[in-house]
Amino acid sequence: MKTFFRFGIPVAILAVLAGSVDVRAAASAPFRQEQSVRHAKMEIIGQKLGLTDAQKASLKTLRSQSADAIRAIRANPALAPEQMHAQVVAARNAAREQMRAILTPDQQARMAEIMSHRGRLNAEAVHRVRMGMLASRLGLTHEQRAQIKSIHQKMIAAVTPVRADASLTAEQKQAKVRELRKAGRDETRAVLTAEQQHRLNRIRQRMLGPLD
Repeated sequence: MKTFFRFGIPVAILAVLAGSVDVRAAASAPFRQEQSVRHAKMEIIGQKLGLTDAQKASLKTLRSQSADAIRAIRANPALAPEQMHAQVVAARNAAREQMRAILTPDQQARMAEIMSHRGRLNAEAVHRVRMGMLASRLGLTHEQRAQIKSIHQKMIAAVTPVRADASLTAEQKQAKVRELRKAGRDETRAVLTAEQQHRLNRIRQRMLGPLD
C-alpha cells in the first residue's frame, strides 16, 4: 500500500478518470464499495476488449436478465439449498455462454487472457476505485481531469518503449522509468491548485508519515 501511494498518487489519479466509477457510492458503505469494484472490473474488461456500443447494450441486457433469474431462484421457497445452488450455477453458466457469443473470436481470446489473471484484474479495479475517491477528495475539475489523463497517457507512451528496449539492462530500465514517472508526477502537480496540493500532502502524511 505504501508503494502504491508513494509512487502512484499524482499520475495515476487519474488514469481512473477514463472510467465512470461512482466514487461517492464507493465511499458510502462496504456493500456499495464492492459494487463499485464490480463496475470498475466491467469497465476495465470493456476497455480492454474494445466493445462496441451495440455489444455493451447486449451485455447489459444479459446481465440484467441473469440477475433477475438468479433472484427468482433464490426467492423460491420450494427449493432445497442444494437445488438452489445448482440452479444458480446453471443460470450463471448459461449467461456466461450467451455473453461469450456476443464477443468476436479475437475478443474471446482477449477475454480468456484477462480472466487468466483474475488477481491482477481485481487489483486494477480496486486501484481505479481508490484513485477515483482520491480525485473526488481533491476536488478536481473536468479540465484538470482531462489534463491529468493526458499526462498519464503520455507517460505510459514514454515508459512502454523503455521497458521493451533490449539494449538496456534491468537496472537502466528501472532508472529511466523512475525518471519518467517523476517527470509525470511533477507535471501532474503543476495542474493542481495550491489548495489541492496541500490536500494531497495531508493525505500522504496521514498514510505514510512526513513527506520525503
